[in-house]
Amino acid sequence: MSRIPHSLRSPAAVIGFALLFLQILLILFAPLLSPYSPVEADALASLQPPSAAHWFGTDITGMDVFSRVIYATRINLLISVVSVAVAFLIGVPLGLFIGYYKGIVSSLVMRLFDFIQAFPIFVLGMALVAVMGQEIWNVAIVLAILFTPVFARLIRAEVLSLRERPFVAAARCSGASDLHIMFGHLLLNALLPAMVQVSISIGMAILLTAGLSFIGAGVRMPVPEWGLMVSSGAQQMILGVWWVSLFPGLAIVFSVLCFALLGDVIRDLLDPTKTRRAVSTSTDIIPGIGGPL
Repeated sequence: MSRIPHSLRSPAAVIGFALLFLQILLILFAPLLSPYSPVEADALASLQPPSAAHWFGTDITGMDVFSRVIYATRINLLISVVSVAVAFLIGVPLGLFIGYYKGIVSSLVMRLFDFIQAFPIFVLGMALVAVMGQEIWNVAIVLAILFTPVFARLIRAEVLSLRERPFVAAARCSGASDLHIMFGHLLLNALLPAMVQVSISIGMAILLTAGLSFIGAGVRMPVPEWGLMVSSGAQQMILGVWWVSLFPGLAIVFSVLCFALLGDVIRDLLDPTKTRRAVSTSTDIIPGIGGPL
């Protein structure tokens, strides 16, 4: 137990990994855990309250809420993880280049990012999905477009603060190429904020996906998706039908909480100031390389 990092033994880490493990189980074993089809309606079972037959009740079309919540885990996490992964893979190298090379190209890219981020993210996402179509992959592409500037700006800011450091000058003097300096030295030092942002962005992507579906701009019925389920039950809540919206709403809360907690854990694990306490602050260290240049 003593060899396990303290950050992994904290209550936040335990809760975060437990929620992540639960979601992975739901994704992998959804057909085994779901007692009903998530897309088959049964008019005779419309709006039944939670019971032994339907643990989370049924919605207005008679579809089982419990089964739809389980299958929606696949849809929401698929969209969120894919979109953030694409944004990370595009934004990180892009931010690295525009941070290392100064010029008109870097300025044009930054102005493009300013233009994208000048719009309210929810409004821009809604407009892009309306143009591209309400399909699962289109929603993922739109979210990737929205999150790419976030990762690019994070990496650029780190590179700008590192490119004039002594270890970069030493690498140039040793004959290292620009690509080697960027990917062998600068990227390793600049990745920490982006790695933490991955977990936070997945939570934000879950909220955006649910929000777009809630207003009818995301995926369409009968696809099981948490925001769409909350929307379908919102009109019945005033009539006392609380279960249709409550359970998918709780699923959103716990899923976002999971990735928020994991973001803090990743930050603590990767923070070089905590893993290299014996190193003098006056020495330039490249995390992952093993020592000063």
